[in-house]
Amino acid sequence: MVVSERSISHEILVDTFAGRFDQHARQDFKWRIDYAITQGYRYVVLNMVAVSFIDSAALGWLVLAQRRFQRIGGKMCIIAPAGFVRDILELTEIGEWIPIFASEDDAVRSLEMSSPSSIPSES
Repeated sequence: MVVSERSISHEILVDTFAGRFDQHARQDFKWRIDYAITQGYRYVVLNMVAVSFIDSAALGWLVLAQRRFQRIGGKMCIIAPAGFVRDILELTEIGEWIPIFASEDDAVRSLEMSSPSSIPSES
């Protein structure tokens, strides 16, 4: 699996995955989540549009990562492609745990609305 990342803000990070998301990707995925949390990101968008395959182990890692973000008051969301990967995400009802979006703009907008820093302060 190939991963690239970019920061949207001091709270939101986008990780873009390409290739197979399976047992061979475990260490890289874990490192990416650890990095995001230690760098202070509370929200992560997983862009999986270029992922061609996902296995049951990867589904478990997604849920565990979401729990880690929830413990720090954050969350993850997924941008999923049409086809096999999206079918697997829907079949396993992963969307019950991690919101799934069709575009990065929709995902980022949702996270920005979730952020306490996006709520105007009362003066």
